[in-house]
Amino acid sequence: MASYKMSIIWVSSAVLLIGWVITQDQATWTTTQTIHSCNWTCMLFTLQWPGSFCLNIDNKNICRIPHNIHNWTIHGLWPLNDHYCCSCWPIFHSHLQELEPDLCQLWPSFIKTRSNFTFWKDEWLKHGTCAGCVESMSSPFLYFRTVLKLRALFDIDNVLASAGIKPSCNVSYKYDELHGALVPLLGDNFVLQCVTGDEEREAWVQLKIHFSKNITLGCQAEDELKSSRVMTPTNGHPCPKNTTIFYFPINYEHPKQPCT
Repeated sequence: MASYKMSIIWVSSAVLLIGWVITQDQATWTTTQTIHSCNWTCMLFTLQWPGSFCLNIDNKNICRIPHNIHNWTIHGLWPLNDHYCCSCWPIFHSHLQELEPDLCQLWPSFIKTRSNFTFWKDEWLKHGTCAGCVESMSSPFLYFRTVLKLRALFDIDNVLASAGIKPSCNVSYKYDELHGALVPLLGDNFVLQCVTGDEEREAWVQLKIHFSKNITLGCQAEDELKSSRVMTPTNGHPCPKNTTIFYFPINYEHPKQPCT
């Protein structure tokens, strides 16, 4: 009889425990869903130019440009007005092993103390977890694969070269020349960002391209684009339209002074 009572007690306890676990899982899922509500409509696909990148770093001694980098690189794909949407969605190196050769070439870190994977991890946790509510970006692998596909589709380097726009320490360009060269590829769905370099010269450093949630070029939600914190000059400022702009070459030996 004692054994029978103990069995009843054990079964009852197990049922209560399972019920508690299910309740907790449901609460966690509900919380995650609330945070990760996909409450955004626009994204910025942001590219950066290695030749000017180090001009924007306060501690320029930590900046380095790998010798295998020759073209515009990826900074990130950022859903607007949402950050760090799901802290419980980790990323591991193994998730990106298949993509790593392309990521190292097209999405490298330029900071000595920040490994490539650390850069990718930060981008995933801050931005990728928000993009993950879209099916085509619903895992670390799919998010980074989508960004690589966008980089291949929008071949900025060849477009600029075809328009006669090449890196130089001596030749500068008018805003309309740079903007006009990109319009056939991007329409008017982009922002040019500059930094102020040596001798107070304006240097082109970033290109921010507008995308919609369905990963089509452009976004109609202008209010979202204008109000987004991502549009603020944390990595530069909008390139001025009333002065010339330099497109500095990459200097591997002295990246913080590309025209030394």
